[in-house]
Amino acid sequence: MYVTIVGCSSVGYHLAKALLAAGHEVLVIEKSRSRCQLLYDELGSVVLCGDGTDQRILKSAGAGRADILAAVTGVDETNLVACQMAKETFKVPRTMAVVTDTKNESVFHFLGVDVVVNATHLAVTGLEGGVPGRPMIHLLDLKVPGTELVSVSIPEDAAVVGKRLGEIQLPPHSFVSLVVKRYQAELAAANLVLEGLDEVVAVTVADEEQSLYDALTGV
Repeated sequence: MYVTIVGCSSVGYHLAKALLAAGHEVLVIEKSRSRCQLLYDELGSVVLCGDGTDQRILKSAGAGRADILAAVTGVDETNLVACQMAKETFKVPRTMAVVTDTKNESVFHFLGVDVVVNATHLAVTGLEGGVPGRPMIHLLDLKVPGTELVSVSIPEDAAVVGKRLGEIQLPPHSFVSLVVKRYQAELAAANLVLEGLDEVVAVTVADEEQSLYDALTGV
């Protein structure tokens, strides 16, 4: 598999190393000459110094035969342009991009980027996991833009404790998929009774996160 990586940020560097270690063919496109030199010194001739949004540079990088183009610069606009050019001009089958501004994620999906990784979301999720009590953890962004998988810890004094799932009024576009109890996980069912300290895994949308949290944790 041939992967073109636009940007030699920390993400690009480690992605290149991992792909090379797995036996894939990789070429990194990077504007900064100093970064190009550092990558060349460590990994050899897998770097092309240039602008990953320049059609001539992408052609020189062999984008026309790439299986994947991954745009991982720190600039969302650059990543989007690189992915669009790869798709439209070079017919790259799969594009991937990192976004740093959460409001841009839906734009990337809408414009056809196949895999969108929200760097800010990942950082917040990691930090959330270290907060005592873990009120709500964002587990995964789903394929439908704006839809995500979250986990909510039920406080022992929450009003929903002792109630069946079917009795709980959830926001219209949110639903429970799994309940993790002390000793086992159970698929959501209308007659499943919630207990304090249960971990409820639910699908929701950004506009309903707070309402879902309130419904499951309110006293």
